Amino acid sequence: MSTQLRQVRAALQGKPTTGPDASLWARIGYWAGLAVLQILLVEFVVAASWRGLYSYRTSFVSELGVAFCGPTGNWPCSSLYPLMNVSIALFGLSLVVAATAWMVTGVVDVRGGILLCVAGFGGILAGVVNQGLNYGVHSFGATVFFVVGSLGLIVAGGHRSLRRTIGITVTTLGGIALTATLLYIGGHSVGIGIGAVERIVVYSILAGTVILAVAHRSTARRMKIVASATTSNPLGER
Repeated sequence: MSTQLRQVRAALQGKPTTGPDASLWARIGYWAGLAVLQILLVEFVVAASWRGLYSYRTSFVSELGVAFCGPTGNWPCSSLYPLMNVSIALFGLSLVVAATAWMVTGVVDVRGGILLCVAGFGGILAGVVNQGLNYGVHSFGATVFFVVGSLGLIVAGGHRSLRRTIGITVTTLGGIALTATLLYIGGHSVGIGIGAVERIVVYSILAGTVILAVAHRSTARRMKIVASATTSNPLGER
């Protein structure tokens, strides 16, 4: 078993990694967390190239990932639609990698880390199987991403290593995402459009991920310094 796999296994048992390896994992978690931002650019480009009447307010995000749309389902949407599916899957993969790195460095506990990983796998599934291929499977993946991702942020935001303001912000974003998810599942547009409601979920999870990535990189650095100081001076001698 490679060193990295042993570290992941140890993290799942509640034994985080410290020292130089923690610094490596902190960088991985940082860049993987920031990688979710790519979906904003891809979404804008694909939506702008739609030959139909795409609306951020009334159209679903997943509609950007199909070849044909319209009332009869035979209007060509955008030739760039595969990019959206790749982007959704990459969002999920980035979340899995980031959450794993955060667990390894010990700045997210196992509960929060596993929830975020499960959410990430849901995102991967939703991207690999777009609604045109199998609507049921796609919807299942998206629902897992929405529900479990929201819960993951709520749990992750309560970790003791986070500054109070950061923790409150992340937890609040998780609560907003969960509330919007329930509205979305119930088909309630609350006057802003069902597409806007869905985007509140996606963007809240995205924002929470980015905030955690930035916060946890600095936290992992502090933990490394403390661990190094403890190792070099175990008795606290001056």
